[in-house]
Amino acid sequence: MSRISKLRTVPYFWWLFAIILLLSGCASVNSGSNDTADENLAAFGPLTHNSQWYLTRIDNAAPEDRFALQVLASRRLIADGDRPQANAIQQQLAKEATMPKQKAALRMLTALQLGKQGQSAKALNRIAGIDLRPLDSTTVQFYYRLQSELLLKTGQKTAAANSLIALDPYLKGDLLNKNHHQIWALLQDSDSNTLKNYVNAANRMKREKAAGWYTLAQIAKTSEGQKQLFADWQKQYPEHPAAELFTPADAISQQPAITENNNGITATSDIRKIAVLLPLSGKLTAPANALKAGLEQANQAAGNKLVFTYYDENSLPMPELLAKVQQNGAQLVIGPLQKNKVEQLFASHVAIPVLALNQLGNQPTADNLYYFSLSPEDEAAQIAQKIHDDGLKHPLLLLPSNPLGERTAAGFNSYWNSLDIGEASVAKFRSRDELLSLLRQKLGGSNAAPQAGQVQSLAADPANDPNRIDAIFMLASAFEASSIKSSVDMMLGDSPIRPAYYLGSKSNSSGLKADVALALNGMQLGDMPWMLNRMPEQLTKATVALPQASGDQLRLYAMGFDAANLANRLSELRQTPDMTVNGLTGTLHITTDGVVLHDLVWTRYTNGQLATNEPTATQPEPAIQQPAQ
Repeated sequence: MSRISKLRTVPYFWWLFAIILLLSGCASVNSGSNDTADENLAAFGPLTHNSQWYLTRIDNAAPEDRFALQVLASRRLIADGDRPQANAIQQQLAKEATMPKQKAALRMLTALQLGKQGQSAKALNRIAGIDLRPLDSTTVQFYYRLQSELLLKTGQKTAAANSLIALDPYLKGDLLNKNHHQIWALLQDSDSNTLKNYVNAANRMKREKAAGWYTLAQIAKTSEGQKQLFADWQKQYPEHPAAELFTPADAISQQPAITENNNGITATSDIRKIAVLLPLSGKLTAPANALKAGLEQANQAAGNKLVFTYYDENSLPMPELLAKVQQNGAQLVIGPLQKNKVEQLFASHVAIPVLALNQLGNQPTADNLYYFSLSPEDEAAQIAQKIHDDGLKHPLLLLPSNPLGERTAAGFNSYWNSLDIGEASVAKFRSRDELLSLLRQKLGGSNAAPQAGQVQSLAADPANDPNRIDAIFMLASAFEASSIKSSVDMMLGDSPIRPAYYLGSKSNSSGLKADVALALNGMQLGDMPWMLNRMPEQLTKATVALPQASGDQLRLYAMGFDAANLANRLSELRQTPDMTVNGLTGTLHITTDGVVLHDLVWTRYTNGQLATNEPTATQPEPAIQQPAQ
């Protein structure tokens, strides 16, 4: 059976749960069926079970419940941070979603996952324009809560309050009361001009209750005549729920905001004393030393304005280590590096800003939490964006069948699925020979019809076939990539149809033999500018500090260098997401969720050398020498 399949098909995923059902025995199946019948299977209702509970009941569920069970399972997996399995379910749902309410549910799931990944703006675009009329009350409530949360993460507090106002008619009792307090808390942070615009918009759309909320928030910001203004407001909006939240003597509500632990972003411009948590003992000392060298070199270049105190993140339990850090007067924490230590740090509720050197799948969002990592998910998402920006719509991913391949597929599809333009095909391989064998089978021009979920033949497709594969991304070494490309070119023969090829940082190798380098001609490669020797002076200093450094250590050096340079600009960049800083890892910017992003630089193999990806009409592409790795 071919191992090449589209990610949206995921046959092995569903066979797994079919086997679970068979092993559970007839009595268990019958019991599960009854349990499902007794459950209120609202797709966007409360999550009362783990993902396996929902999944093991899918095959025996009534047709109207199957879709809801899959939605509930996907939501639980997203909440648990299991992106690959959540993606797999959503890809199956995409095949089954035929009714408007099902398509709306799929869009909300995608937005929920994008929001978890720190891509709140993309998530908002994903749910924009959803028609709520076919949706049940529970789904509408979920929609407005999700929209409000995403708006809040992008800094749009008034718009978030507007979503909660729209949610109001669907709530009762304590939930209704809590919603009123959340609306009022958000409106207290809105400026007067914004409130005025919302009042005008609400009046135009004849949303009387909404206009009442915004008008009262304006009154709360008025310094004179509040008592009379409030009396006039009460006459205009009798029995409005906001009345109980405001009195002229207490204009500013003390109710908590919608998110926890958000006490305002701490300014970092004057921070000087920094605690650095790194694994200074154990198996990760080499990566830690590379990060440390980058931090020190950046600080030295900036005139030693910062004072670093290093702590071994393996030396003490995290609560004790943080207590020690704060007793020593640290104003900022950089680190830790290990994921489990990052989780422990956040569970300890540290009071000062933190720039973690890793990223979690279900990371919390708070005003003083920042995340900086060189994750394969982020790189894969940028590669997906590059392919889309180049106007291509049917990519094929060639990935190793291992955890790195899974994370790469998840990152690529987190972006690609948000575009709603079709499917990305995936070929997972355990060895280069296995992959070449599969490619020969599928790209050799066979006239046999492809089976469901398999990659369509490039050689047999006419140039105007809208479904033909037009891009190939390889997660492979430079030597592997050259072999694969040579084999594909040979399979396609004289066919004028040629896919565009894309490579990531794993393919950036120096010292390639001439024939290997020439075989890469035309392929685009994305990597940090540091690793493309765009900064030779900095590279010289790094090799002095780390004479035996490997490619991975040089990347971590660059990460440490950039972390030091970001320390005094964290709050500024977070509050201005469009602002960028040039770093060794790329063009840096920080999302409103506190995630540090670094944009890849794109280059192209020309005449066996990496050259700039921005050729001019009159001059050849200048070659760029790569650093030794």
